[in-house]
Amino acid sequence: MLTVEQAQGQHYVLVLWGPGAAWYPQLQRKKDCIWEFKYLLVQRNCILENLELHTTPWSSCECLFDDDIRAITFKAKFQKNTPSFVKMSDLATHLEDKRSGVILIKAQILELVFPVTASLKIALNAHSSLKIIFSSLPNIIYTGCAKCGLELETDENKIYKQCFSCLPFTMKKKYYRPALMTIVDGIYKVCVHVGSKLIEKILLNISPDWLNRVIAPPSDVTYDLVAADLLHALLAGSGAPCVLKVQSLFVLDENSYPLQQDFSLLDFYPDDMKHGSHALL
Repeated sequence: MLTVEQAQGQHYVLVLWGPGAAWYPQLQRKKDCIWEFKYLLVQRNCILENLELHTTPWSSCECLFDDDIRAITFKAKFQKNTPSFVKMSDLATHLEDKRSGVILIKAQILELVFPVTASLKIALNAHSSLKIIFSSLPNIIYTGCAKCGLELETDENKIYKQCFSCLPFTMKKKYYRPALMTIVDGIYKVCVHVGSKLIEKILLNISPDWLNRVIAPPSDVTYDLVAADLLHALLAGSGAPCVLKVQSLFVLDENSYPLQQDFSLLDFYPDDMKHGSHALL
């Protein structure tokens, strides 16, 4: 497993599989060089909210010299020190432009759907009472590998199995399940993927481990009551819109018709926070 960087400060995991594992010694010797990788599989880890790169049987790699035109082009594009900004936009304009990228939009959150199993999903919306949301909280958390976030199964004795990919690392951690968020801006509505960390941020950084804890003795109010109340207020039909930082991906055909459109939440700001027309990435 390697850590690679394209844009400065944005680190990604590159997993070497099969024949790709033989590259490791030469990659290790030239850690600070620019490499060209071809035919990698790019996969989004919805739990850790990042992209993972995986080698395939067709992958190749090549170390580039500093005077190679590919290295020069790479440095010009990705190693500038100029900051990048995100414009405030609206859903109508973005769907019409069909451009992949990062935008800020102000939208109403209509629903959160948490997949639990292949056949079970928990849908929370404006029709969900505070009691229903509160009773759903134990089902929207799970125990996973503390390193990669993989959900751990239990054996017949209710003992958690190990994550074989991360051995000898065996620590466990509780996570919120990733969700599919439906948002609306005017007459336009889309679904946005929300990772575990952002679910926690939406819940004011209440850790899944804290849900059964009392906030401040001698009070008997627990964190799960607060989390349920936050979700209830967020999904209420009369709730204020939120500012969302969203990554969009459009795949178009030769006629610019969208074959696929995908949205992922990068950050979440309640509407009472101050924002200008731009935000620093």
